[in-house]
Amino acid sequence: MKKIPDRIFRDVDDKDLYDRLKNEKLFKDKNLKEKFIYALTLGYKNNISVPIKLKEGLFYTKDLSENDEALLSALAIYTSEKGIDILIDKAEIYKIAEEYAHAGIRLLIDNIDSTPYGSYEKIVEKELSEIFNDFLTAENA
Repeated sequence: MKKIPDRIFRDVDDKDLYDRLKNEKLFKDKNLKEKFIYALTLGYKNNISVPIKLKEGLFYTKDLSENDEALLSALAIYTSEKGIDILIDKAEIYKIAEEYAHAGIRLLIDNIDSTPYGSYEKIVEKELSEIFNDFLTAENA
């Protein structure tokens, strides 16, 4: 039986990128797990995952909530050729999430750098509003 990882990893080259988010209004009060989830979502949204070359721990898996675990599992089921069978391999589920986050953190920093200071929050707010409205429209159809 495979050992279940006790932490979520990032690439060592991503440390500075996560650290940069400390100075961004949108992420100032967010912990590493929340930043990771945002990055993996952005990676998934853009259909980009990148293998990690040199791992370092980012946070402990015990800090993942049931909802976080469900999100990572759903991502793995949807993106893996194994489908639902992936659920027996936590290490692979986490690896998939880590690779999307590895791509996503770079996209996030690029997005922040390409917008005027303080305006990235408005872009995210608009995108979330559109997603929510699309969801309501689909639900009421």
